[in-house]
Amino acid sequence: MSTTSQEPGEQLRTVNLSIGGMTCASCVARVEKKLNKLDGVSASVNLATESARITAPSTVSVDDLLATVARAGYTGAPLGTTSPDEPAASEASPAGEPTSTTSAASAASASGPSAPGSTEGRRSAKGTGGRATLSMAAPSAAAGRQATHSSTAGTGDASPRSASGRGAPSLGASHMERAADLRLRLIYCLILSVPIMAISMVPALQMPGWQWTVALMALPVAVWGAWPFHKAAFRALRHGAFTMDTLVSLGVIAATGWSLWALVLGGAGHIGMRMSMELLPRSQGHAAHMYFESAAWVTTFLLAGRYAEARAKYRSGDALRALLELGAKEVTRVVLTSASGSRDTIDVLNEDGTPRAETTRTEERISIEDLAAGDLFLVRPGEKVAADGVVVEGRSAVDASLLTGESVPTEVEAGQAVTGATVNTSGALLVRATAVGEGTTLARIGRMVTAAQAGKAPVQRLADRISGVFVPIVLVLSAATLAGWLLTGHSPQAAFTAAVAVLVIACPCALGLATPTALLVGSGRAAQLGVVIKGPEVLESTRALDTMVMDKTGTVTQGRMSLEVEACREVSGADSMLSQAPDSAGSGEVGAGASGQADALASLAPLGEEALRLAGAVESASEHPVAVAITATARERLGDLPAPTDFSNHEGRGVSATVEGRRVAVGRPGWLADEMGVEVPEAVRSAVEEAQDSGATAVVLAVGNAVGETASAEADTDAAADGASDARQVQPLEAVAVLVVRDTVRPSSRAAVTALRELGIRPVLLTGDNTRAAEHVAAQVGIDAADVRAEVLPADKRDVVADLQAQGAVVGMVGDGVNDAAALAQAGTQGLGFAMGSGADVAIEAADITLVRTDLDAAVAAVRVSRATLRIIRQNLFWAFAYNVAAIPLAAAGLLNPMIAGAAMAASSVIVVTNSLRLRRAG
Repeated sequence: MSTTSQEPGEQLRTVNLSIGGMTCASCVARVEKKLNKLDGVSASVNLATESARITAPSTVSVDDLLATVARAGYTGAPLGTTSPDEPAASEASPAGEPTSTTSAASAASASGPSAPGSTEGRRSAKGTGGRATLSMAAPSAAAGRQATHSSTAGTGDASPRSASGRGAPSLGASHMERAADLRLRLIYCLILSVPIMAISMVPALQMPGWQWTVALMALPVAVWGAWPFHKAAFRALRHGAFTMDTLVSLGVIAATGWSLWALVLGGAGHIGMRMSMELLPRSQGHAAHMYFESAAWVTTFLLAGRYAEARAKYRSGDALRALLELGAKEVTRVVLTSASGSRDTIDVLNEDGTPRAETTRTEERISIEDLAAGDLFLVRPGEKVAADGVVVEGRSAVDASLLTGESVPTEVEAGQAVTGATVNTSGALLVRATAVGEGTTLARIGRMVTAAQAGKAPVQRLADRISGVFVPIVLVLSAATLAGWLLTGHSPQAAFTAAVAVLVIACPCALGLATPTALLVGSGRAAQLGVVIKGPEVLESTRALDTMVMDKTGTVTQGRMSLEVEACREVSGADSMLSQAPDSAGSGEVGAGASGQADALASLAPLGEEALRLAGAVESASEHPVAVAITATARERLGDLPAPTDFSNHEGRGVSATVEGRRVAVGRPGWLADEMGVEVPEAVRSAVEEAQDSGATAVVLAVGNAVGETASAEADTDAAADGASDARQVQPLEAVAVLVVRDTVRPSSRAAVTALRELGIRPVLLTGDNTRAAEHVAAQVGIDAADVRAEVLPADKRDVVADLQAQGAVVGMVGDGVNDAAALAQAGTQGLGFAMGSGADVAIEAADITLVRTDLDAAVAAVRVSRATLRIIRQNLFWAFAYNVAAIPLAAAGLLNPMIAGAAMAASSVIVVTNSLRLRRAG
C-alpha cells in the first residue's frame, strides 16, 4: 500500500487492468509492489484472472499505471475505469436499476426529450458508455477495436464486455489462447521426449552413437518447447526480477548445458557409451553423465502442468461466463409515430408512459448494443427480456430461474419492473428500457462477482509476502547445495544433480494460485445459486458466524401482504362521521386463513366504502407493506382515492393525515390510545388480539368529524384556511374499524432455518410487528419463541444486532429494506450483512452478501459456499507450503532426480487448481 495520504476532497477511482506475462506468485508480488509505490495507489493483483484492480487518485492516469506495469516487466491493458461517485451513464434510474415501478418509469421518461427508439435518444444513452466492463481476461483485438468507440473515461483501449452476453465469450480468452499454444508445444515435446527417455534409460535401445541422436531430439525441446519459460525469465531479468520462470529456465539450461559439455568435452560422446535407468541419482562410475532426458521431461511436465492450469483457469470462470451469456443478443425495438408524423415523447405517450391509441408502431430487429435507455422494446413469449425496464403494456409471467435460481415464474403487468436476462413465458410485453449495458442488473452482478474475485483473503497476503522473496531464496539454496556437495567431497555430477533438482522442484506457483482459483470458482458457483459475495474478507466471517438475525417481512415471509378481513364497530353517532351502509364491494371478505379471527370480528359490522376509502387514502402516502395492502384493496374496489394532506409517518406505530377535511389515523391500538388520545373499545382490542394470535397483523382506523362541523362558525375566512393544520387539536378521533392483513411464510423458510441450525447457526426473528404475530410466524418456521425480537422500531434494529454482538455472538443479518441498512452495516462490523436483491439499493450497498434469489435458503447457500471456499483456500495453502517445505530438502539431499522434481513441481500447481474446481458442486 502506498504510504502517501490522500488529499482532502481528492476523488478516487477504480481502474481494472489485464496483466500479461504473470506466471507465479512472485510475479504478483512484484507487480503489486511496483503499483503500490505510486502516490495514493492501492493495487490488488490476481494471478488466476490475470488482472489488477487498482484504486488511484485522479492525478494518476491510466498511462502512468500501464508504464509502471511495463517497468515491472509485464504487459498491461485497461479493462475499465469507474468512479464511486458517478452513476452508470447507461441507467435511466438514479439508483442504477428499477427498484420501484414509479422511480423507474419516471426516470425512463426523464432520460431525454426524444421519442422511444429515436436516434437522439440512442446517441444520448450510448455516448456515455453502454456496456459492462468486467476484468476477467486480457482484451481481444476485436474488443480493443470496439473500445475505441466508447467514451468511458480513462480507459484507452478498454475492452467493453456487454452485459447482454455479447462480450462474454471473450472472458477467459487469454487462458484459451495460451492453452492452445501450450498444447501445441506439449504435443511436439511429448513426441520427442518419449524416445529420449526410452533410449536414455534402456541400454538395449542404445545403438552406437545414440547419445548424439538424443541430443538432436532434446535441443528443440529445451529451446523451442521451453521458450515460454526462457522468454519470461529473460524479461524478468531485464527488470532485475527473479520469478518462477527463472528457476525453470535455469534448470533446463543447466541440464542441457551440462549434457552438451559432457557430450562434447566430457567423454560421454564416445561410441559405445552406455547409460542405465536411474530414477534416483547414483554414481555410475563416471563424471560425464548426461541429463538430456531430464531437460526434456522437465520441460514436458511443466508444459503439461501449465496447459492443465490454463484449462482449469478457464473452467473456473465457467459460472460467470454462463451468467453473462444469459443476456439477449438481439432485441425488437418498437418506434412510435403519432398521426402527425412526430416521434416526440409528448406526442406518442400518455402521462402514465403508455403508448397513445392513435400512434403507429414500427418494429425493427437490432443488436442489443444499439438499445438505449428510454427505448421501447417488444418481448414475445419465449424470448429473453433484453434489458432492465418497466412494462408499459401487456401481462405475462417471467422466469428468472437462470439468473437467480427462482423456480416459480413471477407475474408482471403494466407498471411493474422486469429484469434483463429473464425469460418471458406467456403473453407479449412492451417494455421501456430503464437500464442498458453496464447499468443492468446482470452487469451489476458481474461487476460485483469480478470485484470479489480480484480481492485477497487475509490468509493469502501472507503467502504473497513469502512469494515475494521465494525465488531469490531458492537460488541461494541451489547455489548452497552445489557448494555443499562439492565441499563434502562428492562428485560434480552428484552436486550438479542436487542443485538442479532444487531449482526445478521449488514451486511458488501453487502459493500464488491457492486463493485466486478458489475465489474464482467459489464466487462463480455462488452466482449460479443467486448469491453475490462482495469480497474475500467475507469468507473469514462466515467461518465464525453463529447467529443469523432475519427480518420477518419480505425475508421469512413473502413480503406481499393482502387485506384479509375488515370490519366496522358500532359507534354511536357514526352516521355523522361515516356512511355505515354496507356495500357489496366492501362486504368484508374473509380470505384463506382468516377463520381464526372471523368469530372475534362477528360483533363488528362489515367495513363500508367510506371507511375503506379513508383508510386507503391515508395509507397511500406510506410504503409500508401493510399500507400497500390496504391501499391496493381500496383502489381495486373503489377506484381513485383522495389525496391526503398533512401526512405524518409515526415510524413503526402508524400514520395520520387529513383526508377531505377529516383527520384520519391508522395504526396500532396502543399508539392510538397513548399518543393520539383515541378511546379504543374492548371489542376492537379483542378483535386485534385474536387476529394477532393467528399470525396476522391488525391495525385500527380512527376518524375525526369533518372540519366544517367542529370549526367555529364565527371564524373569519383567513382563520378557516388554517383549519386543516389545526385538525389534530379540534377533531377528537374515534376508533371506527379494524383492518387485518396477512403475509404468508415463504415455502423455503422452514427448511432454511433447519439448515442454519445444522450449520451451527442460531436463527433469530426480528420484526416491528406485534409479539403474537411474530411468535406465530416463528413457530411456523421452527424458531424458538425466546429468539423472537418483536415490536422493534426500524431505528432500533441496529441496536438489536449490537446487543447480540455485545453478548459475544458473531451475527449475520438478513434484510431487504431501507430501514435494514443500519442493521446490515452493524452486522458487517463483526459478522455479515445479507441483503435481498429485490430490496432497496441502500440495503444492498450496506450488505456484505447480496442474495439475488429472494429466498432465505439463498442465505444458507451463501454460508455453505463461503465456508467451502475458505476450506479449499486453506487446503490449497497447506498443500503449497507443505510441498515446498518437504520437497526442497529432499532435492537438496540428492534424493530426487531433476526429471522427477519437474514432474512433482508441475503436479503441485495442477493439484491446487483441481482442488479448487471441487467448489463447482458446493452449496
